[in-house]
Amino acid sequence: MHPSPPRYDRLPVAMQHALRLRGALIPCGPGVRGVGWPDTPRVRLAAIAGVLSGGHVAALLTAAWVWGAATDPGSPLSIAKAAGRSRAHQAGGAKRYELRLSPADVSVLGEFGATTPLRTILDLLHLSPSFGPDERDACRELMTLAAIDAEELREVLLTLRRPHVRLARERFREVADARAVALP
Repeated sequence: MHPSPPRYDRLPVAMQHALRLRGALIPCGPGVRGVGWPDTPRVRLAAIAGVLSGGHVAALLTAAWVWGAATDPGSPLSIAKAAGRSRAHQAGGAKRYELRLSPADVSVLGEFGATTPLRTILDLLHLSPSFGPDERDACRELMTLAAIDAEELREVLLTLRRPHVRLARERFREVADARAVALP
């Protein structure tokens, strides 16, 4: 078993600053990671651990960043917690979503979790407040990680019952390859 990446967010700000000046800490999204730790999903989760307390997981563009499918985690960070209904509010530097998450929708990496690549695609298509080039590119990269092609994603979108289906289908057209079959 691999050791968990250190939680540098627990250090006093002055110590974090001194370690950055010495080159021992480098930026990792809005947080930092040790220079000796590779830039992996597990390390990225540790870098944003301060907002993942209370059972929250990285979601939407932040989860895409954790998986390496986005270059930026978004601002504010997007986090989610399982709940009965989907709603969002902003607190503590992160936009918090309450979603219907099953254990299959979350990948736990060490102490923290992120929505799976497939769930992240679906959430970006259905819930993302904006859908620009970053979100489109992230969806395309996540499709590779989830090992799903445009036709399979189309089938998933046709069978799922979720709010904002029309919006998700419009966004899917932007994401799908020009050769893919468009949604009705």
